[in-house]
Amino acid sequence: MEGFDASTYGERFADVYDDWYGDVSDVEGTVDTVARLVGDGPVLELGIGTGRLAVPLAARGLEVHGIDSSPAMVERLRAKPGGEALPVVIGDFADVAVEVPGGFAVALVAYNTLFNLGSAAAQRRCFTNVARRLRPGGAFVVEAFVPAPDDAGPDATVIPSVVEADRVELQVTRRDPRAQTVDGSVVSITEHGIRLRPWHIRYAPPDELDDMAGAAGLWLAERWCGWRGEPYDAGSDRHVSVYRRPVAG
Repeated sequence: MEGFDASTYGERFADVYDDWYGDVSDVEGTVDTVARLVGDGPVLELGIGTGRLAVPLAARGLEVHGIDSSPAMVERLRAKPGGEALPVVIGDFADVAVEVPGGFAVALVAYNTLFNLGSAAAQRRCFTNVARRLRPGGAFVVEAFVPAPDDAGPDATVIPSVVEADRVELQVTRRDPRAQTVDGSVVSITEHGIRLRPWHIRYAPPDELDDMAGAAGLWLAERWCGWRGEPYDAGSDRHVSVYRRPVAG
């Protein structure tokens, strides 16, 4: 998408993110699972954003660090009780420029945030950098949707999500099955003007993510279709995958 970079999504969505996506996934289940996996070590959240997960993780008593490319998102995090104390690096999380002595016990990339890295190369780089920053036996936990077959669904859509007397919102998408990318924008139209909130993802099926993890020296330890350990099978449309760094690695 021309004119789109690592910070664009967060900068355009920060003002509405909590209202629109505050309950987009299972926060309580995420916190419970991460707390179980982490033991007594620190957590790194990639794409920490407004702290939707990081704030409740810290409230559970975990040491939480974050990285995000959007200053506007992090400003929202800082305004929340407890959010002002969380150490956050502003940067592209493909590069994971965050370290702690001894390594992280858990690195977390929730919902579909990994796919916000818009190329396979960036996603591979993320896996490699996360693996370097995990302690031996540490976990990289990835939550993402399972893509439908390439021939499923239209390649372009315009869907009205809000139609009111003074406001119309359109969900506009364009998919490239070969590149495994989707370009989209939430187009808000009012009498006062038009607001564009663009987004771009590069999706990948679980087996491709497994290959990326393997190339980075990680192995798949567990996979569920939800944060409460729901069984994953061929019909699942979402996965939570736990990749481990070998203890002797």
